[in-house]
Amino acid sequence: MQRRAACMAAPRCNFASTNRRRLQMTIEMIPLKNLRPTSGNPRKRFDEDAIAGLAQSIKTDGLLQNLVAARPLGRKRNYPIISGERRYRALSLLVEQGDLPKDVTVPVEVREDLSDDEILRIAAIENIQREDLTPLEEAQAIATLVGNGDGMDEIAAQTGLSASTIKRRLVLLSLSDTVKAAHSEGQINLAQAEALSLGSHEEQDGILEDIVDGWCPTPSEIRDYLIDDAPSVAMAIFPQEEYIGSLTTDLFGEDETTYFDDADQFFDLQKAAAEQLVAEFEREHDWVELVEGGFSSLQYREVDENESGGVVVQLCPSGKVEIHEGLVREDIDPSVFEAIKPKRKSTYARTVCEYFAMHKSAAVQVELLGNRRKAKEIGVAEMLRYPSVHDCFLYIADSDEGDAYMEALRGEAAALLELLGEEAYGDAFRTLLYRAHSVEHAYELVQRLDEEGLDRLFAFRSVIQFGQDKCGELDTSERSFFNRVATDIGVDMRKHWMPREWFLSRRTMGQLQAILSESGLSRLFGNGKGYKKSELVPMVARYFAKVRDMSSVKPDQQQARDWLPEAMNFPAIDPDAATPNVEADVGTNVELAEAA
Repeated sequence: MQRRAACMAAPRCNFASTNRRRLQMTIEMIPLKNLRPTSGNPRKRFDEDAIAGLAQSIKTDGLLQNLVAARPLGRKRNYPIISGERRYRALSLLVEQGDLPKDVTVPVEVREDLSDDEILRIAAIENIQREDLTPLEEAQAIATLVGNGDGMDEIAAQTGLSASTIKRRLVLLSLSDTVKAAHSEGQINLAQAEALSLGSHEEQDGILEDIVDGWCPTPSEIRDYLIDDAPSVAMAIFPQEEYIGSLTTDLFGEDETTYFDDADQFFDLQKAAAEQLVAEFEREHDWVELVEGGFSSLQYREVDENESGGVVVQLCPSGKVEIHEGLVREDIDPSVFEAIKPKRKSTYARTVCEYFAMHKSAAVQVELLGNRRKAKEIGVAEMLRYPSVHDCFLYIADSDEGDAYMEALRGEAAALLELLGEEAYGDAFRTLLYRAHSVEHAYELVQRLDEEGLDRLFAFRSVIQFGQDKCGELDTSERSFFNRVATDIGVDMRKHWMPREWFLSRRTMGQLQAILSESGLSRLFGNGKGYKKSELVPMVARYFAKVRDMSSVKPDQQQARDWLPEAMNFPAIDPDAATPNVEADVGTNVELAEAA
């Protein structure tokens, strides 16, 4: 095994030697056993299957990219890995499996004179730029840059992440350890984790327990639970007798299921009590701060041994108060501070906004009942903004049989654009279809139309989205919406369709012979047996086209012009459907009559 491993390692040594000659003073061959992962690496989880796959790739193709490490510290000369821990783990796996010798050396770019902070900074940037970190790992990497004093613009430039993404990652640092672990393990998704950051750690863990027990909340439901729900008596840190409003209590009357109905009064009393806590803590601590909203660990660190610190009194959006003691303030860039600063609690909670919207919508509906013109404008505007076109449009437009259809659509679209005072950009139909870039814009357009023009546009939008459902099968029902409409307006498919090569080429010779007989073309082509199908189809198609264009026709030509497959009727006739046994029915009726 050792011999085999040595042979496999030889090409990699040659590769590394080439790099070393080309990058003098930068690339060194370092024993793998002298490399050590750094605790500051933002990547905390490694996919074992992915590491095994990378190991197999290195075993087959060699190490194609060197590792990056800092200068060794201590007598053991262990090199802290800055970049390449996945490669290090894959190489270690090959050593463990016996595919590489224990003393194997690997190419490493050694960075000189780096401080611990600089090592963490470089590792954070390189890991984020690899684009395979989890959101929590990205958050930790960004936190390293924040701790280094970088601002939002600098972090965005170095990582390639947008400001909004950076902000969303930083809020994840407000999660409890339990919730962080749950997100890493896939128990909750990113949107749920972001919503949970609004709550205290106790609230987060409580909601997580419900999720584990089977509750599947949306992010909005989590936010509502943390912000918009009525505060419970159990949250209050003020004497309950100070509250003069009403309470809602369940049948058991326990504190945790009794709620303050007047949330505004509760928050006023709760904030006053929190401010009193601040005053009490100030007597014993270096500093005390009242924080309303989320608590970000970026702004503080825990005190070291023999170090004094301060206190943060946190008034959560839900109204719950949490105390964070033993903290030291951290200096962070003002732009980062502004990005993570909790939003001020809205004047109107989501439930109140919903209350307003429902009543206003009901009032507008009542008024619209008496304004039919405006109601029609609404309907046409929504149809114009959100176009729905039946599948037949693209199907026919992409075929060589759609000239008449497309001409009709484009002609009507051009006329409607003229009524709207708009110009066609290329295809008139597509211009009209996508002219409105918002429902507000569509509303402005339809207001230009008189009553007749509005009706015409409404009819056009209704028409282009109408057609047969389930186009992959025959619609044989007389009662179907599609067939009833087609019958009511007297659609005759002979005016719109004739047999062309596409259809005829998909008939068997037996079916073509039946067409020749039914259409009267057997007088020209006999039973078709003297022709190859590839010869017969184009000749028959040309004849159907010829008689269609004639101004006057003979009886046999009229027979060809009138021919139509049974499936082109309304409703379609399915030739494969079972035919009722008429004779059996008649016989049964006779027997019943005789018995009577």
